[in-house]
Amino acid sequence: GMVGQVSSIKRTNSSKSLVSNADNERVLWSKSSSLVVGAGMVGHAFLELGQVHIEPYETVILRWKFDLTPADLDIYFSVLKGICEDKKKQRAADACFRSRHVQGGGGGDVSGAFAIQNACTLVWSNEMSWVRPRTIKWTVEAVAIEWSD
Repeated sequence: GMVGQVSSIKRTNSSKSLVSNADNERVLWSKSSSLVVGAGMVGHAFLELGQVHIEPYETVILRWKFDLTPADLDIYFSVLKGICEDKKKQRAADACFRSRHVQGGGGGDVSGAFAIQNACTLVWSNEMSWVRPRTIKWTVEAVAIEWSD
């Protein structure tokens, strides 16, 4: 079948960070990978927060960015709370957001991604395209941010 080959996720140091290392935040980890989502298909990636130390005055956000090939394409992107292995779980999941229309080069911050199981599921839907596959090259960071009053 058309199963996207997910390359091994590599941990990078945070010197090439997506962030403008602000005083009130620190990067816990950064992960980059890529996957191909065939026409009419859905691709996903699972992220676990892992063993990180969070201060009582900090909250964790997920910072995401991805590029698409071909570059002129777009895709629908969701961030779901917890590990959602299949479509049924993905439909039922509590979401940070669902089916956001994102152009290549898009990115953003989302809070609450790790609220369930200390994990989240990234979903890229190419279901609206029956012709062209998309290659997604993504980078995410877990960032601890100080609560500001």
